[in-house]
Amino acid sequence: MFLFCVGRLIKDTVNLEYISTGIVIYLLSFFLLDNLILFFYTDLNFKNLFLSVNILWLAYLLIFKKEYFNCFAATSLIYALNFYNRNFFNYLSIDKNIIGDVKDIHYTHVKNIYEVSYYYSMNNATLEGYPQLVAYIQSLLNIISFSSNNFYHLKSSINVLILLFILFFLESSLSKKSGFVVILLFVSLIFNSQWLKFIFIDSLMTEGILSYIFFVLFVSCLKTTKLTLANSKIIFFGLGLLYIGKQFISTLSLVIIFIYLFKNEHRKNALFGLFGVFLKEMSSVTYFKNIQKNYHLKEVDLFDTFLDLILFRDLKLTNITIIFKNLMKDVPISLIFFYFLLFSIFYLFWSKNKKTETNLLMFVIAFNFILIFSLYITLWRNMELESPIRYMLNLLPVILYFQFKLIDQELWSQKK
Repeated sequence: MFLFCVGRLIKDTVNLEYISTGIVIYLLSFFLLDNLILFFYTDLNFKNLFLSVNILWLAYLLIFKKEYFNCFAATSLIYALNFYNRNFFNYLSIDKNIIGDVKDIHYTHVKNIYEVSYYYSMNNATLEGYPQLVAYIQSLLNIISFSSNNFYHLKSSINVLILLFILFFLESSLSKKSGFVVILLFVSLIFNSQWLKFIFIDSLMTEGILSYIFFVLFVSCLKTTKLTLANSKIIFFGLGLLYIGKQFISTLSLVIIFIYLFKNEHRKNALFGLFGVFLKEMSSVTYFKNIQKNYHLKEVDLFDTFLDLILFRDLKLTNITIIFKNLMKDVPISLIFFYFLLFSIFYLFWSKNKKTETNLLMFVIAFNFILIFSLYITLWRNMELESPIRYMLNLLPVILYFQFKLIDQELWSQKK
């Protein structure tokens, strides 16, 4: 309710397309200001920054937008949430699912950010140079839920993601029938698989938050209208910040920004998306100059890898077969990906109702698959071959949206 209220406030005052976009902008604003402050001061702790950014939002909404009642409602909601969690703390699920990568990597990052700061966490990372944008958002969700001196992982603070996904499916331009079916399908997939539930909404894994933020910003870009075009720079700004995030979302975000740079009506606003690149590159030569720049690209010769691909040398093509076999172990998810392939073939060869939005959706999804398979037959040819499925799942909401958008598109064209 708090995030909904804040998202609606930002949507109405900034003139965005969706409430969900307002929620994402609100969450990313903390990360942005934190990174900017680090150019001048590195000792600001996370709790003080959280308070400062909220005061800035309140000042903007009260002084410039006169949103007295809605600001009072939002403030009351966050106090009520904290009061509830404090009084029923012993009944909440605390520090659950601290296993696997969560135990080895993510929990430490979130805890360090929450209890000290982002700067401290990056300098004391479990894996040097590992991106911590998602850990930052997870810290935010926890401090919104329960502002305490020590970090406690409340499952409920991450469980809110399922409600945020549902909200955005409801807000999106899908028809009512398609919206209902896609929500039912998405919720069924998540709650009928302990693994999907774990990585999306029930732990400190990165897939849930990363896919949500990318999904919202990507669709927000696609649905920008003449009325909201002037403020689309905010959406591109958010997409640019994902460059500081994890592969392959960072690459896909950059690709989307560059595509929009070639569109006349979007070019000026799309330039704001490059700020994320500028911010990361500047941080790597200033306050993070003693840290490995990019964990995923260390000791990598990108040019040599590119030559391997185009010249078909040193490729481990058998990995593709193994990845598919691993994918087939999860029948529902493999069916979703198979349907994406069928829908894409139909759209390319038989659909007479092609649209720019659908073209870009299909291209980004397909490009993500290409990046994954390219990585695991070249650079990561000797890595374990179950992680590729997680990279594919980063776009699960986008894939579902594409399929039902295409269904609506074809049915509407037939009725017309």
